[in-house]
Amino acid sequence: MTKIKTIIVFAFFVILSINSVKGQSSALSDEYIRLAEDFKKNLKQDSAIIYYEKASVEFQTLGNIEQFINSYNQIGIILTRQDKYEKAKTYLEKALSTGLSSLDSNSLTIATTYISLGVVYAAEDQFEQSLINHQKALKIRLLKLGKYSAEVATSYGNIGNVYFRKKDYDQAIKAHLTAKQIRAKTFGKKSVEIVESYRNLGNAHREKKNYKKSLNFFEKALRNKIDQLGEGHKDLVRYYKNISEVYSLMGNKSRSDEYRIKGEEIEKQSK
Repeated sequence: MTKIKTIIVFAFFVILSINSVKGQSSALSDEYIRLAEDFKKNLKQDSAIIYYEKASVEFQTLGNIEQFINSYNQIGIILTRQDKYEKAKTYLEKALSTGLSSLDSNSLTIATTYISLGVVYAAEDQFEQSLINHQKALKIRLLKLGKYSAEVATSYGNIGNVYFRKKDYDQAIKAHLTAKQIRAKTFGKKSVEIVESYRNLGNAHREKKNYKKSLNFFEKALRNKIDQLGEGHKDLVRYYKNISEVYSLMGNKSRSDEYRIKGEEIEKQSK
């Protein structure tokens, strides 16, 4: 065998070896993700974190930056739900810095990280920081997806929720109205998705003491849920309670009792 042939054969086996290692690493990362998702689904959050960590190591080895970031995002989300905010931010900021240095700064993966950071800051009552991150996510989603998409509506809803918690109800209403408009055009006025906008608007108007507007949105939410689920479904209870509460604030005890009793009847039947 000539020297050139020897070099070619050697290079061929090196390539095969590299591809084999990559294939094994890819299979391993997929298995780690599967296990992490199973643990998360079964509310074994600490175990889910362990396997997201393991998957992130494999993704980093493979150079799969988006999946590495997604793994860290998931860890950040779980830690946020566990009220471990500083630890959550450590993972999310690492995901963000990795994404900004390796991906298009307008990547939808990075938008997801901004949203996760927005949720953490809101949980800490750092509303301005939360809004900054949610606005960055919205900007990316508008650029990549256009205004009329589910993701953009969700971003407006996220912003509205932060303003609500900040007690800036006018800005909350503005954001939730935009989310409602997008959902109505994208999914229809009787869609499952639009109900969340109706409830958010009902809550914001209730806090502003705009009780008639609040009732209007809560009643729309209730009618939509009845159309979707039928009379007597347990998920209707919260809407009857919402309406009962507003009538009570208006001083209309008879109507308040009517909706309260209806909600209680459904609650008893569903047990």
